[in-house]
Amino acid sequence: MNKKELSLYFSKFRDGDKSAFESIYNDMKIPIYTVALRIVQSRETAEDVTQEVFVKLFSSPPDSSVRDSRAWMFRMARNLSIDALRKKQCSDIDGMEIPTADSTCEAVLKMDIERAIAMLPPVEREIVTLHLNFDMNFSEIAKITGLSMSASYRKYSKAVKALRKMLDGGAL
Repeated sequence: MNKKELSLYFSKFRDGDKSAFESIYNDMKIPIYTVALRIVQSRETAEDVTQEVFVKLFSSPPDSSVRDSRAWMFRMARNLSIDALRKKQCSDIDGMEIPTADSTCEAVLKMDIERAIAMLPPVEREIVTLHLNFDMNFSEIAKITGLSMSASYRKYSKAVKALRKMLDGGAL
C-alpha cells in the first residue's frame, strides 16, 4: 500500500468505514512490529507495542492534516517502543526467530546478520531497518527519528560500516 492509498484508507476510516481500518492493519502490522522489534529487542514487547499502536490508531486516527500517515505510524511505533524500553528497562535480547533456511550456511548468515544488527545502537538499528526493510528514504527517516536528513544518512553509513566490519570477521 503506497502513501496515497494509505491516506485514502485513513480518510475512509475517519468517515466511519471500519473495513478501512482492517486494511490498514493488515498492511501495516508487520512493518510496525518489525520497527518495534528492532528497538525493544523482545518479541513479546514488540507485540505489545504493535497492539498499542493499533489501539491508539483505532481510537484516534491521524487527522487530515497529517501528510504522511505511514511515517506518522512509524513515529508512533518508535515513541511507544522507547517508552516500553524505559518502563521495562529492557537491555537483554530475547531470542530472535530466524526463518528456516534451505541450507545451514543461509541460516548461520541470517543469525549473524541479526546478531550484528542487534549490536548496533538503537537509533542506527532503527535507521537501517527503516531504510532496508521498508525502502524509506532518508527524508522520511528523518521525520520519524527527529534527526536531520544528513544525520540520518551519516548514522546509516556508520551502521553499514560497522555491520560490514562485524560480518567480515569483527567481534560478534
